[in-house]
Amino acid sequence: MTALNRRRLLQGSAAAGGVLAASPRTTRAQNKPDKLVYVGENQGGWKKTLVEEVGPAFEKATGIKIEFTLLAVDAWRARLKAELGAGSTGIDIAQWSVGMAGYMAPHLPDHEPLVAKIVARDPSFDWADFLGGSKQAASYDGKLIGIPYRITTGIMHYQKALLEKAGIAKAPETFAEFEKAVLAVNAPPDRYGFGLMGRQGPGSYSSFASWLFSAGGRMVDFKTGEIFINDEKAVTALQFYVDLVLKHKVVPPEASTWEFDEIIAGGQKDRYAMTQTFAPYGTLINDPKLSKTGGLWAWSTVPGHTAKAQSRTWVDGHFLSVPKYSKNADWALEFIRMACGKEWQLRAAERGNAPPRGSVLRDPAMVAKLGWPPVAAEAIETGIPTPAHPAFDALDLSLRTGLSEALLGQKPPKAALDDVARDWQRSLRRAGVIK
Repeated sequence: MTALNRRRLLQGSAAAGGVLAASPRTTRAQNKPDKLVYVGENQGGWKKTLVEEVGPAFEKATGIKIEFTLLAVDAWRARLKAELGAGSTGIDIAQWSVGMAGYMAPHLPDHEPLVAKIVARDPSFDWADFLGGSKQAASYDGKLIGIPYRITTGIMHYQKALLEKAGIAKAPETFAEFEKAVLAVNAPPDRYGFGLMGRQGPGSYSSFASWLFSAGGRMVDFKTGEIFINDEKAVTALQFYVDLVLKHKVVPPEASTWEFDEIIAGGQKDRYAMTQTFAPYGTLINDPKLSKTGGLWAWSTVPGHTAKAQSRTWVDGHFLSVPKYSKNADWALEFIRMACGKEWQLRAAERGNAPPRGSVLRDPAMVAKLGWPPVAAEAIETGIPTPAHPAFDALDLSLRTGLSEALLGQKPPKAALDDVARDWQRSLRRAGVIK
């Protein structure tokens, strides 16, 4: 850690203790518990600062231990559904992701008043510093139900020198410019122009969604049940996406088996010159200690269909909330205030988190060290959150199948999306969205 950031961290820790000590009587009116129970998931190392540093610092400042219960994804979701569904008081801090908002919302209070409490106690918390897309992703049916801790988004990663060698001075701004660039840097079999997550699985949506949204496409209106996934704009996006694989052959053949780990490894092994994927993956792809291509990458927001202004990407992430049933709500809120504060978020960014704060993503030290954060900040501001309706889990499974069939050449994009739309109608009818 740099001396500057170490000093900031110490100042932040001192501030945390000071604010807690001076908390208003509403906090002290609650009996001080021995512990707070935090339930979250254990995938990825981005929670290291939260668990290894913020938790112990909170305990030192308050005498309250944070009991972290971190579970595999299915077990984590099942635990939250079961306990909150039963009105259990056993969870004080709930970590959830965008796709869980639909079934979490009934068990979470409006967090706008809770944010107001935090700001009253700690004006430096600066709610305006949280990016607009992160607040949108933390909301359901117009109600803020959590405070953003981690926000991921899709951006373009590219090897700048390869584009420049091909006579391309800047990152592509439109689909046409992207196609020209990716063909220019395509050099099979050693290196291909573009990498994508082609395996039929959880990575399918994030690999395709930026192309869909940037082409002006939509998926579904959960209020009316209207389906857009097979309209002209969506078909245009999928045709462009599929052509990269089948027509232009600018994608490594093995990408049909790629998901999250593989898209990172592909960049590290110089298997592609460009990709659209998770912004934080830039840290691993560009690390000279880990990557054959370390130090060669640059970043930009994704291309728009015919103009850069049309650029839109997906937004996902994790949020911290105080359930309605917690008997330690004020203390839980204090922990969230600390964890989501600027100084701890800056430290978390250094240890693999993707913070929702503009000041952290644009911090000069972060920009110099990682490169991608300010691009992520720009993308998050206009990003479109992953659908949070409970029915989307079923829709996503159908979408994965349709995308895979198109990428493998088993069905033309229009036919594949028509089949997805028919499956969606059945799923939405079963869910009561379509009568």
